[in-house]
Amino acid sequence: MGFIFKFLLIAIALSWIFSKLLQFFVKSKLKQFVDHANDLKREDDRRRKPPGANVNVDHIPKEYEQKRSMEIKGGDYIDYEEVKE
Repeated sequence: MGFIFKFLLIAIALSWIFSKLLQFFVKSKLKQFVDHANDLKREDDRRRKPPGANVNVDHIPKEYEQKRSMEIKGGDYIDYEEVKE
């Protein structure tokens, strides 16, 4: 009886240690993969962007803004009837 108990205790301890080591190695390999993919993406973005390219999307010309404010007066009310089944 003592042999079976010791065997089970050692087997459980070894399996727990093995699972923790496996988790560590899988996480480290996954982190390496993610870092490599991010490096590739960063390199691809750097190659695609021409040097000196400057895109400014925060600026709205004043003429367009004034024209747009005159066009939009409010919405039309649409009367509808709710159908219940």
